[in-house]
Amino acid sequence: MKVVIIGGEKIAYFMAKSFSSKGYKTYLVNKDQKVCEDFARDLKAIVIHGDATKKKLLEQLDIEEEDIIVVLTNKDKENLIITQYARKIFGVKNIVTLVNNPDNIELFEKLGITAVVSTTTMLQKAVENLLFGKELEEFLSIEEGKLSFLKVDIPETSKAVGKYLKDLNLPHECVVGGILRKGEVIIPHGNTQIKANDRLYIVGLPTAQTEILNILTEE
Repeated sequence: MKVVIIGGEKIAYFMAKSFSSKGYKTYLVNKDQKVCEDFARDLKAIVIHGDATKKKLLEQLDIEEEDIIVVLTNKDKENLIITQYARKIFGVKNIVTLVNNPDNIELFEKLGITAVVSTTTMLQKAVENLLFGKELEEFLSIEEGKLSFLKVDIPETSKAVGKYLKDLNLPHECVVGGILRKGEVIIPHGNTQIKANDRLYIVGLPTAQTEILNILTEE
């Protein structure tokens, strides 16, 4: 098994450095001649200068089904072409790709890519968590980010305080599985009243996270 990293500069560099140091056979493919020269000088990896959107170049790598392909170019169109070549022509099952435009995430997921990474989405979530302080903490991500397990602390100023769970109009894409109140765990139902300083444990889709937060913490 080998790891093939296509595109990228700093991220590709540090990934290749880590993988090669752990004994993995690592390939780096990049269209930039200068970047390739820097890689070849500093890394214990096989560096190839060329355009990975060209099938002939990928054929030179002797890609096999068990290999891991990491695609990091800054153009989603190129990433799409490369991932489809790897999946359909070479039968690679383990593909990780960068998606620069978050609007394209669903497309890549539908095409069967193993892991789709959007730095924009990751940064947005990080900023949202900072904006809302400690009121929301995502502490478990299940099935490669397709499901989130959240805990939400209800501030005293929240409009949700005093309301029944059934009246909160939480998104259908989530379920409140438990409430921690003064050290005791409550299994909630529709007529459970929300109180200040309650801690709600919620399972839901990541896309519902912002709406959940707004409903439970908005003043």
